[in-house]
Amino acid sequence: MTGPAPDVRVGASTPVLAQDPTDATTAWLRLRRGRGRARRFGYAVYIVVLLLGSTYGVYVAGAIHEVRRQPLAAYADELAAVLPSGLVLAAITVLALAAWDGLWRGPVTPPRPDVDWLLTLSVRRGRVLLPWFALSAGVWIAAALLLGLVGALVIAAAGLGGVGAGLLAFAALGVGVATLAVTGAAVVERSRRVADRLRRLVPVLVLGIVLGIVQVVAAARGHRSRGVETAQLWSGPWGWAAQPVLAAAGGSVPLWPLALALLILSTSAAVWAVPRLVAGIPTAELRVRTRASTGVLAGLWALDLRAARLGATGAADTRRAGRAQRWAARLRAPRRAALLVVWRDAVALLAAPRRTGLMLLLLAFSTATATVAAHTEGTAATPLTVAAALMGYFAAAALLESARLDGDDTRRAAWLPRPFARVALEHAPVPILLLVVAGCLFALPVTVLAHPGALLVVPAAAPVLVAAGLVGAYRPPTPAWMLSHPAFAQVGPVMAVVWYGAGPIVGVTGLTVLLAPSSMSGAGTATVSARLAACWALAALMLWWTHARARARR
Repeated sequence: MTGPAPDVRVGASTPVLAQDPTDATTAWLRLRRGRGRARRFGYAVYIVVLLLGSTYGVYVAGAIHEVRRQPLAAYADELAAVLPSGLVLAAITVLALAAWDGLWRGPVTPPRPDVDWLLTLSVRRGRVLLPWFALSAGVWIAAALLLGLVGALVIAAAGLGGVGAGLLAFAALGVGVATLAVTGAAVVERSRRVADRLRRLVPVLVLGIVLGIVQVVAAARGHRSRGVETAQLWSGPWGWAAQPVLAAAGGSVPLWPLALALLILSTSAAVWAVPRLVAGIPTAELRVRTRASTGVLAGLWALDLRAARLGATGAADTRRAGRAQRWAARLRAPRRAALLVVWRDAVALLAAPRRTGLMLLLLAFSTATATVAAHTEGTAATPLTVAAALMGYFAAAALLESARLDGDDTRRAAWLPRPFARVALEHAPVPILLLVVAGCLFALPVTVLAHPGALLVVPAAAPVLVAAGLVGAYRPPTPAWMLSHPAFAQVGPVMAVVWYGAGPIVGVTGLTVLLAPSSMSGAGTATVSARLAACWALAALMLWWTHARARARR
């Protein structure tokens, strides 16, 4: 037996709660904030319809009209070769991005009042949280359908299939993969154990995506592996979803109806599990993620990527703190105060082996890219040199988290019996040593097989890369006038980006100019020595820049 229907009129102060207050509470909230939400939703629909019906609608109509002429027919063979591995790579990338989103935000992120007040009541959690999951799923599916429209137009422009069949096939791919991706992100958001396992698998996922990119490039150059592609197409939903598209593009996939049936079954099972899955997300996780998303949004509005990243990090990792304590017990603290920062940086890196692994991965790709640039003639070598230097910078930046934390909060270094500006410079030895050792190991085969001077480049480039990272670590906040002054209305965001990335811009540009393969190959000993000395001078200059920034922050 339940009591009389609750009074949910707007004039009523609070609803009369029955045994299950969910309906009364949600109705009361809907009446009080429904007008504002309906007005904002109507405005968003109006903007979308206006854009699609005017400017972008004209572009889409023009693209569809142009597709009939098949302007990409000359690239039909290359596109047909890339499609199997490319579609699987795209699907896996979407799933990986959704899983990464589930690590810090997740598809269920209600507003803070709903988490702090509404979920503390005796309401049905699924009734409160399911609309937010549906909103996230709708956004992912809409984005997938939009990309599917582009894919269908590209296939039709190459003469591989019709627009209608391509749209249906890409719609199946987009809806299936997007639904599974959002559901998987909800699983990561709900279970801390799944999130921990996913963090351990991040290097494997990154390596898999990189190998997928290599496979796509090889297929585009005519080196296809039919057996690998067949295994990928039947390895999971990412391959099942690609088969209808391949069939619509004229590919040989005789069992694509079976793959489509498997995709529908897996998607249906995911949708069936959503209510129970969403209702089981702990309130503590929702509270942390809601605050994290707010911090990320604030950092993006201020064009402060570091603040956005710290917001995405969320709560402190207590397990990493425990590992740091164990390694600190193994590595005895030095007796000399000058080595305290070095000891702390070593302990921090030992407690976070993923950072060292990421450094090794990036450094390996940087060495490979630099080797390719050395064998490339003409202007094509410059972008490869920039890419190699940029990957080297990110490899160095992976080792500088302790310096960035000190730059974020100067109180962390207050216990050290050293000036703050000197502490900033003492963060350099450990990353430089690791980069030099790892870089020499990677460059040793290049030295033996191709370029005898490759080992000399590593000790010259490593200090510049670390110094560039330290300049960014002690960067002061973006000045408010840069974003709000009327004189910088047009170029303010660009200036903010330059302000944020001044260190890596100077370091990468300097290495590109000084160590360009075109200027190093065939140069005399005196020229090479002068360029290497110029790298060390640039590193010293950037370390002085770091010292000045740290002294100003103190």
